[in-house]
Amino acid sequence: MRRLVLAAALLAATALQPAAAVERRDSCYSPAAIEADQAIRYMTDLMVVSSACQDSVYAEFRLRNAATIIAYQHALIAHFHGTARFDDWNTELANELSMKHNNVSTVQLCRDATQAMAQARLLDPAGFRAYARAQAEAALTTGQYATCGRR
Repeated sequence: MRRLVLAAALLAATALQPAAAVERRDSCYSPAAIEADQAIRYMTDLMVVSSACQDSVYAEFRLRNAATIIAYQHALIAHFHGTARFDDWNTELANELSMKHNNVSTVQLCRDATQAMAQARLLDPAGFRAYARAQAEAALTTGQYATCGRR
């Protein structure tokens, strides 16, 4: 019985090691992953605000930037080592951004988002990439991300 318990404990410890290794790799970001993260954060916040304000800006933005969005999603799927982990992260992000806006009335939220929605109406793929890149550079200077290779 003692050997069975020991074998089960060793098996459990071995099963946890790959997950821990993935967590460590996820904790650092490549420049492409940082840019993708910023892009998806922007798009997700736009989705939340557009939905709350019952505005079509998000749907129009997605149509106009579909290929760029897919490329950013693929970069984050690679960063998170799979679609399921990316989907979990993206769902958490949407929930987090929704909660951020919870304490503000819809009227105030829509009024505050007027400029952001106007910007989103103008962003084409090149503009969206430039915006995400600029946001990524700004986030790097504030130390928001741990970068791979620089600890």
